[in-house]
Formats: sequence, C-alpha cells, structure tokens
Amino acid sequence: MKLVSINIVNWNGLQFIGHCIDSIKLQTYKNIEINIIDNNSSDGSVDFLTTKYPDIKLVKNMRNEGFSKAHNQAIIISSGEYILPLNFDIILAPTFVEEMVNAIESSSEVGIVSGKLYILRDGEKTNIIDSTGITMQGMFPADRGQNEIDSNQYAKVEDVFGASGAAPLFRREMLEDIRLNEEYFDEDFYIYVEDVDLCWRAQLYGWKALYTPLAIAYHSRGATRKNDSEMKRDYLLIGYRNRYWTIIKNVILLNLLKNILLLLIVELKFYLDRILQRNYFIFKLPFMVLKGVPQMLRKRAMIQRNRKVTSCYMDRFFFDNWGHFLKAKFLKKLLQVKQ
Repeated sequence: MKLVSINIVNWNGLQFIGHCIDSIKLQTYKNIEINIIDNNSSDGSVDFLTTKYPDIKLVKNMRNEGFSKAHNQAIIISSGEYILPLNFDIILAPTFVEEMVNAIESSSEVGIVSGKLYILRDGEKTNIIDSTGITMQGMFPADRGQNEIDSNQYAKVEDVFGASGAAPLFRREMLEDIRLNEEYFDEDFYIYVEDVDLCWRAQLYGWKALYTPLAIAYHSRGATRKNDSEMKRDYLLIGYRNRYWTIIKNVILLNLLKNILLLLIVELKFYLDRILQRNYFIFKLPFMVLKGVPQMLRKRAMIQRNRKVTSCYMDRFFFDNWGHFLKAKFLKKLLQVKQ
C-alpha cells in the first residue's frame, strides 16, 4: 500500500478545515500523511489545528504565498508516492482515496486522477455536480458537468483533460517529470488556473488523466473568497490573466489555428459583455497579460522542447468540445435567470 500525501493549503479556513480533516481520518485507505501549509491565517485556525490535530505536519508562512507556491512547498515536504492536493472546503466520502489510488494504479501512463465532486451547499450534501474533471471547451477550461444534476451521465471511467485542483491525485513521478524551474504549479500564477496549466503540461508530456465516478467528495466552492468587491475584482483579473498565460505557455500552434475563428468570436463577446455590465476594470487585463509574456514565452520554449505528443493528439481536447462550451454557457444563463 503506497503512501498518499494529502496536502492542504489553509487560509482562514477555520469554518471548514476540521470537517475536511475528520473526513480524511475516516478513509478506508490507511497509508496517508497529512501536510498543511498555512498562508498566514488570522482567524484562529492555526491554534485550532495545533490543538486538535497535533499529529499533522504544519508549516506556517509569514504571509499569504498564494495557492501555487504553498502547494509546491507541500509537495517538497511530503513523502508520498502519490500526492493529493486538497482544498480545505472539501469533505471526502470514506472510500475516496482508495478509489483514486485504484484508478491511478490501473495504468503506469496515468499521472492524474479526478473523482466525482458534488456541491456542498451550506454544509448540506447535494446531487449537483461540482466537477468530474477538467474539460477544455475550445480554449476555455471548465469543470465538466458543473451545476448539472447527477443522473448518471458521468458514470463511467474515462480519459479527461485533467482534474480540478480542489481534489486531484497526482503521481509523484509525473510531477517530477513535468516540473519547470523547480516548480510543479506555476508560482507566477499565484492562484487560479494553475491546475489547468499543470494538467495541460502533463498531457503534452504524454501523461494521461483519468476520471473515476467511484471516488466521491463534496465541495463548498469559493470558501476563501471574500465579500470585498475590490478583492473580488483583483481575483477575477488574476484568473483571466492566468488563462491567457496558460494558452501562451502550452498551446500547440496548429491547435490554436484550428480554433482561432471561434476563439476570437468568444473573446470579443467576453469583452463586450463586461463593457455592457460596466465592468471597466477589465481594461487592466491586457496590461496584466503583457507584463508576463516574456516569462511565459521562456517557459513555453522549455515545454514545447520536451513535448511528446502531436497537435492531432491534442485536437480531441479542444476542437471537439466547442459544443460542450456553448451548452455550458446556456446552462449558466439559465441558472442566472432562475435565481
């Protein structure tokens, strides 16, 4: 039984993190270590963790280092052959880790596994899907099945583009293979889309991502987001910026050319929507993107030099998924109307 390192980055997670850890303690798979990186929390969660869970390895940062850097810290101090980064607002079903390990051990080519995540709403479990893996709808990353009611439409084990950063399982061998400049998650990203970037790089390096419906977890999405409108805007801009950086780093040019017309139409609509909503802060985005382009191009050179797959192989993740993208957009609009 191989060791699984469950790594949690905590930032003011007092309301959730105890429930998360308790669900880890109830796992049927017993060879687990728990590592926590605290990003300078101010809500008493560090005192809570040291008192209630003295057996857990806890590293305290002096400032909020963001998701990417903190998880890289956790990977470095962890000992497991398998790495499971876990959001503190997740509750695992008892067999979650066991089923994730079964999936990753089904083939040596599998470096990433996604389970079936449901939405946890006000502490109550629902049958509404949060994620069944990452899909690239055109060039737009999305959580597959998000906000759909589960009616067994995702009931089979299958290849996916990647796994949500909320609760993926990674093979350490894969992480060592794809790391850039001693980084697994890109620390320039700080937070958001770093999971997509890592999964895209893994696909380019020839690793596979697998979805298993047998690994169940519940996610209270957005637990760390604050109500401060300026902070929300900043985080939105970071997420948008990181999507562009991810494309710059990873896309094969032929894949981009095949998708360029639809991509430009959707990008135009994206900006028009925000202008019509008077979200003029969006005009900061091009400058944020451009600032990091030289660094992203340097990383791109390393990634493309080590790429092991062709554009034809990657086509299935992009061009074939435009229909899913449009369906997801329609579903989101429908939900907004109902609300």
